[in-house]
Amino acid sequence: MKFSNVIILALCFCACTNSTNIKKSAEIPARAVPVFMAGTENRTALKTALEAKGKNYNFLLLANKKKDFINFKLIGDFAAVLASVNLRGGDFEYETISPLLSDIKAKQVFEEILLALFTFGEYGDLKYKYYFNTGEIVPYKLKQKSQLLDKIFLFEDYKGTVPQKITVKTKFDIVKIDFELLAYD
Repeated sequence: MKFSNVIILALCFCACTNSTNIKKSAEIPARAVPVFMAGTENRTALKTALEAKGKNYNFLLLANKKKDFINFKLIGDFAAVLASVNLRGGDFEYETISPLLSDIKAKQVFEEILLALFTFGEYGDLKYKYYFNTGEIVPYKLKQKSQLLDKIFLFEDYKGTVPQKITVKTKFDIVKIDFELLAYD
C-alpha cells in the first residue's frame, strides 16, 4: 500500500514541475517556407534549364501577380511565348500553350511545380514535406508527393528567406529542372 502511494506522489510531483522541453519548443523561431508571390511581391523571373530524355531546354519563367490571379509566361528563344497560363486559386487557365506541354503528363508536372513554388497549402492529391537543418528557419529540401510523379526540390543560396537557386529532380533523374532567380520584386 505504501509503495503505490509513493508512485502516485511521484507522478503528481513530475506533472507539476516545469519541463525544459516545453520551454525549448517555444523558443524555436517561426519557419519560412519559400513561396514566391506570397506577400506583396508582384513579379518574379526565373531562368530555367530543363533536362529530359537526354535533351536540354532553356527558357525564362515569368510570373506577374494581377488582382485575383497570377499570370505565368514561358519565354523561349527570340522572346517567343511558349506558354501563357493564369492561376486562379488552384485552377490553371491556358491562354497559349507550347508543343512542349502538349503531353498531358508534362502539363500536369508543370502545374505541380508552379503550385509548389508560387502557392501555400496542398491541392488535390499533392502532399508537401519540408526539411530544415537544425536551427535554420528556411528549408533546404521539399518533397512533393503526387500520384503522377514525386519530386524533390533543393533550395540553395538564400538571400534572407528567398532562395536564389532551386533544383527540381524526379526519381531516377527522369527530369531535372534548374531555376535561377533573376528578379523578384
